[in-house]
Amino acid sequence: MPDVIGLFLRSVDNAYQRQLRAVGLREAKRHGFELLIQSVQFDATEQVAQIRDAIKHASASKMIAILVSGVRDEDLVPVAHEAAEAGLEWAVLNDATFVDEIRRQHPNRAIFTAAGDQIEIGRVQAQQIHVLTGNQGRVMCVTGNMRNIEAHRRLEGLQQGLDGGFEVAEVNADWTSEGARLAVESWATGIEAEADVPAAFVAQNDEMALGVRQALRDIGSRRDWPIGGSPIVGCDGAEDYGQRLVREGRLRATVIMAPASGAAIEWIARARSDGELPPVHVLMPVTSFPALSRLK
Repeated sequence: MPDVIGLFLRSVDNAYQRQLRAVGLREAKRHGFELLIQSVQFDATEQVAQIRDAIKHASASKMIAILVSGVRDEDLVPVAHEAAEAGLEWAVLNDATFVDEIRRQHPNRAIFTAAGDQIEIGRVQAQQIHVLTGNQGRVMCVTGNMRNIEAHRRLEGLQQGLDGGFEVAEVNADWTSEGARLAVESWATGIEAEADVPAAFVAQNDEMALGVRQALRDIGSRRDWPIGGSPIVGCDGAEDYGQRLVREGRLRATVIMAPASGAAIEWIARARSDGELPPVHVLMPVTSFPALSRLK
């Protein structure tokens, strides 16, 4: 029976989470591992329960590592410590600062994060907005759950990149299309004129970008405002979702993030075979789609 790696996902119906699953299965097979996949619908409590059960039965199942796309960062801290104490490798497939301390306590174990450069994601989105709107204006950023550090860092990168003539407003959602639609609808109750609508919208993933689009269409229809064409940019850039939305003209741009599960499994394989440990934070490349030179 091959060694097992557990992959714990935020949801089953998010495009990037599906990429993590597909790439994880491919790379696990390539390295001779079995991949045990579990997911939740953005339920942090259930995710912790799944991980804790996997740790409890790790010896019987031959589980040697846990990969997590975390719903809420702080909820993972105790189970990450438990996994390390149980002798398991551990990788978070999103940005997470708590991993630093656990790695210091277990310096000879592959305990790390693997994720896109979150601040660079925000900077790329800022570059897209510059190309689409010029060097000044009002921009709304629809963030993911602000209990995830990646939401803070993507916003930080956006603000850095838009430094100057832009006014950045912020509404918080939950990484889902419906959450973003409701957040923008709620914001719209406080505006009185079409002139108050931002010139462009930035969503921190493509699911939310689609929710923003629906909200703008609904608001414009109710108030007879032609705001449905305001440029919207997203992030994740899965070929069958975010990139498709751009090709169809439903989004103006997205940011492609390479699925981190493949890199995480590669590092676990190297740690197991020859003792080579990954850096504490493995940064994955991010790129604009379409390329900035083609965006105009």
